[in-house]
Amino acid sequence: MTLSRRTLLAGLTVATAAGLTASAAQSQSQIKNLRAAVQKAIEGSGLLELPAGKISASGIEIPRALTISGVAGRTLLVSPNGEPIFIISGPEAVVLDSLTFDGGGNTPDGAALLRVNDAATLIVSNCTFRNGASGIRLEASSGRIADSTFSDLAGAAIFARDSKGLEIASNTITGIGNNGIQVWTSEPREDGTIIRDNRVSHVAAKAGGTGQNGNGINVYKAGNVIVSGNRISDCAFSAIRNNAGSNCQIIGNSISRAGEVAIYCEFGFEGAVVSDNLIEDVALGISITNFNEGGRLAVVSNNVIRKVKGGGSLPDTNGVGIGAEADTLVTGNVIEEARDTGISLGWGPYARNLSATGNLIRNCRRGIMFSVTEGADAVLVSNNRISGSTDASILGNDHGEPRTEDLGLAGADVGKNLISGNLVQ
Repeated sequence: MTLSRRTLLAGLTVATAAGLTASAAQSQSQIKNLRAAVQKAIEGSGLLELPAGKISASGIEIPRALTISGVAGRTLLVSPNGEPIFIISGPEAVVLDSLTFDGGGNTPDGAALLRVNDAATLIVSNCTFRNGASGIRLEASSGRIADSTFSDLAGAAIFARDSKGLEIASNTITGIGNNGIQVWTSEPREDGTIIRDNRVSHVAAKAGGTGQNGNGINVYKAGNVIVSGNRISDCAFSAIRNNAGSNCQIIGNSISRAGEVAIYCEFGFEGAVVSDNLIEDVALGISITNFNEGGRLAVVSNNVIRKVKGGGSLPDTNGVGIGAEADTLVTGNVIEEARDTGISLGWGPYARNLSATGNLIRNCRRGIMFSVTEGADAVLVSNNRISGSTDASILGNDHGEPRTEDLGLAGADVGKNLISGNLVQ
């Protein structure tokens, strides 16, 4: 049976008057009526139009194909307890358009306003998620979340685990308690989620920790993820944090005011491209780290990094423009005003196959530092332009402590390393 807007309006007894709050009985009645309307639409045309107004909704299951649309900015679905409004599952396509999901200020642990399990095709567009624990939580699902707004959420805006072809694009995410977008897999494997052209800002770390929270975009164990063209600012920790996700690309993002490392590739990842990002006013710029845990193999190129201040959410953070530990090429980057070091290659014995070539490093305390600790591999430092260093241009170090003279000066003993063609001013 196809439901008209008139029939649906009568059935839901939608409250539209300003400030009107439904009683508990009214709320349960609205939930019951909406559940019935969803079921009839599934059995009929597969289309359900919701009118403008406030509708109580919670725990409504959608197991088959359905398109639900509302009036943009005016169809307000409110969960009376902060629990999921819709629970979607199954192989058939579900489309949600122009709906506002509101948790009513309730933030139960682990809850999300939209819960998606094993869904083959989900399209969320032009929707708003606000005032709840989290926005959307997806498990083993595919589809597209686009052109939507997420705000005032205690946990995460979007949490996706074990995705099967997901795109997260052109959303606005702000005022989030712990993490903006999280893309995880249960075990390290190919995931392939595309995260592009989103605006993410003001992400806190209310649950604490040393980087588990406070990130604009967080990838964990998920391989072949693309993070591109996002504008990310004012995150308590990282703008983009890739933990153990292999073959990831982090390209063309604009980042400001990160409280720790702006772009992090850490722990057991293998393969990363970090290029064409613009980073400013952060504690640390780009870190390719944890060779001791298998973190290796990256290209860091053509990034512009400026005003790297150190400190931040972790006060001991060094102000380093780019740091790398293993099998990494650092090339064509512009780094200006890093408090401690422009480029740092290796840490203690964790230094293998590291090259810094063709970079411009300006007004940093130290231009380039590399590890000379026992067990560290030789480095290649060539054709860089280093100007305005207040301490030294190129130094060998042991766990951050200088152990050589300035190797950027003519006649310096560079040992087993290849240091040549650098212009130091």
